[in-house]
Amino acid sequence: MSIQLSPETEARIQELVERGDYDDPEAVVDEALCVLMERDRYARLKTAITVGVEQYERGEMIPWTPDYFDRLKREAAELARIGKPIKDEVKP
Repeated sequence: MSIQLSPETEARIQELVERGDYDDPEAVVDEALCVLMERDRYARLKTAITVGVEQYERGEMIPWTPDYFDRLKREAAELARIGKPIKDEVKP
């Protein structure tokens, strides 16, 4: 893949490399992508928490019991067995 960067962006990347913060421009881009992915994951998690709080406030809860946890584990194992992807929100 080839991309065209603005002179300002190229200068910022070069400055980071020259300061010794990164080995090369590719390392800068890799780090930037990791940060973007973490930011997106944080935003999804924050949204899920907001939804959960709203459900709690409306009384829409499921009691957390050992039986309920066992059921969730069985369901997860079955979904994994049939190749269904796991949502990012529930991955450790």
